Amino acid sequence: MRKSDYTAQFCPEVHYHVYNRTNNRETLFTCDRERSLFMEKYKEYLSAYVDTFAWCLMEKHFHFSIRVKPREVIFKEVINTPEPLRIAAQINFLEQPEDEKTFHSVIERQFSRFFTSYAMIFNLTHQRSGNLFYRPFKRIEIKEENHQVWLVYYIHSNISKHGIRLDFAAYSWSSYKTFLNEKPTLLCKQEVLDWFGGKAQFLEFHGHGYRELPDKYGYLEIE
Repeated sequence: MRKSDYTAQFCPEVHYHVYNRTNNRETLFTCDRERSLFMEKYKEYLSAYVDTFAWCLMEKHFHFSIRVKPREVIFKEVINTPEPLRIAAQINFLEQPEDEKTFHSVIERQFSRFFTSYAMIFNLTHQRSGNLFYRPFKRIEIKEENHQVWLVYYIHSNISKHGIRLDFAAYSWSSYKTFLNEKPTLLCKQEVLDWFGGKAQFLEFHGHGYRELPDKYGYLEIE
């Protein structure tokens, strides 16, 4: 894949694979409390701007499958942000002519705020300084439904890819188990199951051990 493929521009109603690692491959999570905090910050900064389809937290990196929300949803979110709380990206977005509005800077900035908010707490806790995350964070545009299916599987099985746990279904810090219960969730659960053809097919696809991933989607080059 070309270098530019890893820093795709965010656009409304487009799917992306978003992932990142720490600087110098440092530890990102030292305990479950930090993993919970990371997901809380993700919800705080991103849930109003993106839909989430799958996720996985590893020791030194993470993965999300997302889709940017429709333009009218994002515009409403920005316009409803009280003026004193609006950040520069939001102000610039509102000042752009209607037919020239670009959404990338707003979404990218929300991700940056998410990373910064977690890093500040992590740095304070562990008495470290400097950037925690590698820059720029990676985002790959997903253009095919078949790619979306493989991405969900790739994210859930990432723990097996790295040889940490062969049975990725037993891993607590991914979205896999969410698809097996009826608890309320922010994940677009039914939409994902529909991609696979239903819950039974979802389980079957995930249930035959770690499978080779298609080279065409560039997974050999990803964390």
